[in-house]
Amino acid sequence: MATFILIHGSWHWGGCFQKVANMLGAAGHAVIAPDLASHGFDTTPTAAVTDIAIYAAPVRAALEEIEGKAILVGHSVGGATCTWLGEEMPERVEALVYLTGFMAPNGKSARDFVMTPSYLKDPAIVETQGMLRLGKEGLGLDLARRDLIARSLYSDCTEHDIDRALPNLVRVTPHAPFATVSAITPHRFGKLRRHYIECLQDRGLPLAVQRDMQAAVPGATVHQLDTGHSPFLSAPEEVADILLNIR
Repeated sequence: MATFILIHGSWHWGGCFQKVANMLGAAGHAVIAPDLASHGFDTTPTAAVTDIAIYAAPVRAALEEIEGKAILVGHSVGGATCTWLGEEMPERVEALVYLTGFMAPNGKSARDFVMTPSYLKDPAIVETQGMLRLGKEGLGLDLARRDLIARSLYSDCTEHDIDRALPNLVRVTPHAPFATVSAITPHRFGKLRRHYIECLQDRGLPLAVQRDMQAAVPGATVHQLDTGHSPFLSAPEEVADILLNIR
């Protein structure tokens, strides 16, 4: 039996993985999907999340409480938590999985990859920038812009899934996961098995940017899904199948 810790991305909550978690659980595995600080049911004020250690504390606590090792699965900016814990606690990590996730090399941050032409000039990003609000506490999401959010984050999801997801989103994700500079080393993070799951139709994190990060941090086994940014909703069977076969 494996233990999977599923790490959500910006504005989301652990329950967004429910479909995938059910499938992993039905296959006999343990699954934990915590809410990151200031998200979901976590009551930490956004302004109090000043660094990645605070932001990722719920995931670290889960990793410390289990027996043995866990497979960490980071979606989108959840990849920053994967990278940080892979360096901080490699002895507790069986593998790192980046699900269209941010995977920054040493000395770079997730923010560095959203400031590149590959990101800023992508037509889908240009089209949906109106849903974002950059503020003092973090990256805001204009929840009134359902049309833009759906096209960016849920482009291949059903209306039902979009309607279930939107009320659970928070308005702001703290700066911490975007701004944290990766400090990975070959003898800690570098010794872990890594997998990168590309989402070929992603309109929230363009494929070119996903591949820029893979080139910057080489060595991951690459898988592909012909989906948008949220395959845990649109293609949970395919996500679960990859996860069940990576060990």
